[in-house]
Amino acid sequence: MTRPSVLIAAFSARQIARSAQLAGYDALAVDFFNDLDLGQYCAVSALLTGHYPDGFDAQALLDTLEKLALGREPLGFVYGAGFEDRPDLLDAIGQRWPILGNCANTVRQLKDPAAFALLCRQAGIAHPPTALAPPRPATGWLAKKMGGSGGSHIVPAETVKDANGYYFQPILPGEKISLGLIGMGRHISPLGLTRQWNQPIAEAPYRYGGALGPLNLPQENELVAAVAAIAQSMPLLGLCSADFLITEGQPPVLLEINPRAGATLDVFENAEYPLFQRHMAAFHGKGTAFPAPIGPRRASGLLWAEQPIIVPQNFMWPEWAADLPRPGAGIASGEPVCTIVAEATGADCDERQLYQLFTERQVTLLAALQRSAA
Repeated sequence: MTRPSVLIAAFSARQIARSAQLAGYDALAVDFFNDLDLGQYCAVSALLTGHYPDGFDAQALLDTLEKLALGREPLGFVYGAGFEDRPDLLDAIGQRWPILGNCANTVRQLKDPAAFALLCRQAGIAHPPTALAPPRPATGWLAKKMGGSGGSHIVPAETVKDANGYYFQPILPGEKISLGLIGMGRHISPLGLTRQWNQPIAEAPYRYGGALGPLNLPQENELVAAVAAIAQSMPLLGLCSADFLITEGQPPVLLEINPRAGATLDVFENAEYPLFQRHMAAFHGKGTAFPAPIGPRRASGLLWAEQPIIVPQNFMWPEWAADLPRPGAGIASGEPVCTIVAEATGADCDERQLYQLFTERQVTLLAALQRSAA
C-alpha cells in the first residue's frame, strides 16, 4: 500500500520530516542544509541554495517543490521556520498544493507587530509596548526584525542604524517560557511547556540556544488561557508555539505566537502518538483535545561554531546529535553545526542536571570536531 506523501520546507526540515515518517507519511522535504540524517526520514530530499537565514527565494523554492512532487500526489504542503516574513510565498504555494496548517493570512496577522499587538489588546492579554519607530532615548529597548526567527535578529535598539524592517519593544523582566500546542481553530490542545535559553555572541545577544521540557509550572493554565483567548479572533491550526515572559506575581506577557512547527519537536516527540499525526488530525478537524505527550524530559538545542569548521571525512557523530552536516561541509564561525539532544537519565534527573548534560555534550562534540579537523 502506498503511503501518503507531504511536501515540507523549512530552514531545517529534519524534525518535521522525522515526525511525518513516524506518523506514516512519506516526507518530500527541502531545506537549506539537506543534512546527512534528513534523508533517512524522507522519501526524497533536496538542498535549496540561498542565504540562510535570510529566507527562501520564492521561484527557487517553487521549482524545487515541483521536482519533489514529480510522479507523486502529495496531500499538501507543511512549513516550518522561514516563512514568517513570506506569507505571499505561502499564498503562491497554496495555489498549487493545499497548505496543511495555518494559512498565509494567519501568518500575516501574527507576524505583523502592530496587528499582533492589537489582537493582544483586544483579548486582554499582556504584551510588550510596541513601537514601529525607534524610541528616543533607545536605551532599554530592543530592536526586532519583522518576520525574524531564532533570536539572532534581536539587538539593542541603540545599535540599529537603519530602522527599516524593525519594530521596537522595551526590555522587560521575566523568564522566557514557551508553550507548545496543537491549534484546532478556536480551541487549543497544549503539548507542554519548555524553558528556553540564549547562546549569545556580541553581534547576536539573543541568539537561540535551546529548550528544555516538558516542565510542570503553576502558570501553565494562564498561558493556555492566553493563547486560547487569541484563538477566539485568530483561529490556529496544527502545530504552533507561543513565547511568554513569566514573572512571579504578574500576568504572563505574551511575546509572540509561531503558527508553525518549531524547534521543540525533539522535546515533545512521541513515537506512539507522533506530533505530525496530531497535526494532521487537527487539520482535518478530528477532535478538540489531545493527550499531552508522555515521555522523558529532554533538552534540545544548537551547537554553534566558534571558529570556521570543515566537517572531517568519516567523522563519527554521536547518537545524541542530529541535523548532521555532510563530510567536507564548511561551517563559518557563528553558524549552526548541528542539534544536540539530551534525555533525562531517570526520574531523579532534574532540570539543572539535564542542562548540564546538554552543555557537556556541546563541549565534547565541538572539541572532537576541532581535533578531527586539525
